[in-house]
Amino acid sequence: DKYIINGEKMFISGINEAVNQLPEGGGYLTLVKTDTSKGTHGMSLFYIPIKNKRGISPTILEDWGRKGISSGGFSLEDVSVSQDYLLGEEKRGFYIAMEGFDYARAIISIVCCGAAMSALEYAMKHIKSRKAFGQPIGRFEGVQFKLSEHWAKLDALRLLGYKALWAYGKEQNEKAFSRFEVTKLCAESKLLAPVFAFEAINDAIQWFGAYGYTVECPLELALKGVRSYYWAEGALEIMKIIVSRELLGKDYVAYR
Repeated sequence: DKYIINGEKMFISGINEAVNQLPEGGGYLTLVKTDTSKGTHGMSLFYIPIKNKRGISPTILEDWGRKGISSGGFSLEDVSVSQDYLLGEEKRGFYIAMEGFDYARAIISIVCCGAAMSALEYAMKHIKSRKAFGQPIGRFEGVQFKLSEHWAKLDALRLLGYKALWAYGKEQNEKAFSRFEVTKLCAESKLLAPVFAFEAINDAIQWFGAYGYTVECPLELALKGVRSYYWAEGALEIMKIIVSRELLGKDYVAYR
């Protein structure tokens, strides 16, 4: 009626909050190999409380981007977990987790679009008022063309993110889409949005000149923050593999 778990879970969000700030402590959904002979088909999903839990050693990492939440992980050494903490059926954990990843990836795309929009709107106020050679720098085509390109991409990627979330809801509530269609849409949005946001914010910083390179410029945090989404909920390279898998079929996947 219990499991003994050994392993490690790293590069997760909110570890300091879970250990030190929540009165009752927090916990994490954790994939555990309950049958090591079956790969992903042998993974089960557990909720593991981590505060004052014997055998758990938390690690807090200092990253150089996000400031609103901590990063880190924890190791598990002979941690005893009751069967009550098993979510769903044994050996079905991977599939449950992947549904959560789909939703999170689409949310990340919208977050990136929001960060890019805020940065561009903030920069537009600047390029309308900052003058060079006797006129606002917003009149120069070198600035206008970049702005228009970024805004067009922003509108397109917002629609892709909304479509992914809409399809996710339709699949969950009405089975109107297949799980594979939803997975592909969510991966597409996650693949494109972080790179776009980083490039848009980077160009917005450029328009501020040397001021853009100071910590007084709020876009510094935005640039560092969206860079974390190159990895969060699956690296960009994984998104490419997912999209290709859904386009070509599982026979063209290099891994098994």
